[in-house]
Amino acid sequence: MKRRLLTLLLAALFAFGLATGVPTAASAGDNAAIAVNTKDGTTVFKVAFAIRHVMGDVVDQTNGAVAYASCTDCAAVAIAFEIVLVEGDPSTVTPTNVAIAINDNCDTCVAVAEAYQFVLGTGGLVHFDPEGNKILADIRKELHSIKKQDLTLDQLQAELDSISARIADVLANHLVPVPGKKTGQQQTTTEATPTTTATTPDTTSTPTPTPTPTTTDTTTTEPTTTTGVTTTTGP
Repeated sequence: MKRRLLTLLLAALFAFGLATGVPTAASAGDNAAIAVNTKDGTTVFKVAFAIRHVMGDVVDQTNGAVAYASCTDCAAVAIAFEIVLVEGDPSTVTPTNVAIAINDNCDTCVAVAEAYQFVLGTGGLVHFDPEGNKILADIRKELHSIKKQDLTLDQLQAELDSISARIADVLANHLVPVPGKKTGQQQTTTEATPTTTATTPDTTSTPTPTPTPTTTDTTTTEPTTTTGVTTTTGP
């Protein structure tokens, strides 16, 4: 059973363009956090954070978090944050945000997968101002320090939602155009699509893709935030 589910997990990763030989790596242009735990009494915590500057005709970046637990008294936690800055004038904008959590024949186990993706059309080349860079650097440190904290699921969710709000603020207030490069007038709108699943069987597979296409032109900046959350708990 374990081998079959791992095969299905890898197939899902390939389907979303996330699988590589390294658990925390992703295909070029994509971002993935993959936590696999098969050791009793332990926690595996993986974080991925990426900022993409895209100038091509196609915006199809994928952000994903996958957590797999098959053990006793254990946890697998995967958290992925991706910022996609669309600096060109693409004809196709189809980003994908996905969170998958799986418990396989485990006892007192938890699998948590959370994916946050921000897609922002800038109308030209941009960069973060010094304060924005500092905030993002602090967020990276905070994400990696969470693994050292003994947080409940509710506390973890509150922390991640706070980080998401701070990233949204950075995108709204700390992006500046590169001198001499065309940029559009900023109009801030945010769309959130959370998905939460809580189950208690021994084996659960709950993929939650949340693709959210946006349109971008040279005169409007439209940030779109998609959030995928999957949590499974074993008996």
